[in-house]
Amino acid sequence: MKRVLFVIPYLVEGGTERALSNLTAYFPKEWEIDILVNDDKGVAYPFCGNIITLGITGRARTDSVLFQAGVFFKRVRRLRKLKKSGNYQACVSLLDSANVANILSGKSFCKVIVSVRSSLRQQSKLPQYKYIVIPLVKLLYNHADRVVAVSKGIEIELTTAFKLRKDKISVIENGYDFAKIQSDSFEELSVEENEKITNRKLIVTTGRLTEPKGQWHLVRAFNEVINKIPNAFLIIVGSGELENYLKELVSKYGMNGSIFFTGHVSNPYKYMVRADVFVLPSLYEGFPNALAEAVCLDIPCIACDFHTGARELLSPDEELTEDTLECIREVQYGILTPVCSGKRYMNVEEPLEKAEQQLAEAIIGLLQDDEKRKQYTIRSEMRRETLKIDMMVNKWVDVIEGR
Repeated sequence: MKRVLFVIPYLVEGGTERALSNLTAYFPKEWEIDILVNDDKGVAYPFCGNIITLGITGRARTDSVLFQAGVFFKRVRRLRKLKKSGNYQACVSLLDSANVANILSGKSFCKVIVSVRSSLRQQSKLPQYKYIVIPLVKLLYNHADRVVAVSKGIEIELTTAFKLRKDKISVIENGYDFAKIQSDSFEELSVEENEKITNRKLIVTTGRLTEPKGQWHLVRAFNEVINKIPNAFLIIVGSGELENYLKELVSKYGMNGSIFFTGHVSNPYKYMVRADVFVLPSLYEGFPNALAEAVCLDIPCIACDFHTGARELLSPDEELTEDTLECIREVQYGILTPVCSGKRYMNVEEPLEKAEQQLAEAIIGLLQDDEKRKQYTIRSEMRRETLKIDMMVNKWVDVIEGR
């Protein structure tokens, strides 16, 4: 029996957690899987394998340095014991705190593989990244047996900005279960929800309502959209700490009748599949699950051109560069627009910034062009074939076994 140990802080809602859920579900049956977490409460997705918990509660105290230090040292001690006794082929960690603990707990008894899931450079402005995470990445990550980047953009960032050895890095995108996504998309909406979207041009965005997702820029752009297309309707799927801010902004614009917040839902696909256009206004991501899932559902897509995922998904044959997109660009599998500033607005009298105006123009143009939407729907069928979960699992097995 082959054995692998995965390490992730929590199993709650999130893109990394969902990616691990998919990975464990499709891992070869001859592998025995253990998953080490801080706390096994609030599991948001199904996981295959044996969950091992550190028994740490109190996520609300994660801003405490002492709390974080206690978690870190407890994880390192537990990992050393598990690696020594578990007979694992590899210990695979996901997210930065788990990666550091994985490396420091040693590789005498199994391979150490770390997975980089988001743009470290974009997060370098945050104090905890600037003074703790980034220095540790530069110091430690080259000591891992393998570094798995979730996108080509992340690989380029790791080799250029953080001086990681290119020969240590593998790129494995997230994989998706098309049949499950499409099956879930058949779920009916409530009577009230159907009434809201009847005879409307429907735009959908999904993701946690947090700063990296940039949904307030889409809200501001949407105000311009409904000036040109009065029957346009926006569904924002997800929950998060910016929910109250976003709802207040919508109210200030007087758009309560044109924007619907679903809150947290276990099945976003039932909303996505009904969209005329899917929009991802993110400021930065590692690999955008929501955009990939929209492609899997053959939905015409518009995404801001952050450098670690969107361009790779919608224009995979294009060479990645550090250039900043200045205008709307139609590419093979969707439309890219410039990334918005990240500035939060509350005064609705402030004019749209240039990138918001371009986002609005892209949405208006695609909603008004039935033929273009049809072409993007057809092309999505080709792109999704390269995102199959079993292909990505095979790549992971190859990395773990050193092939």
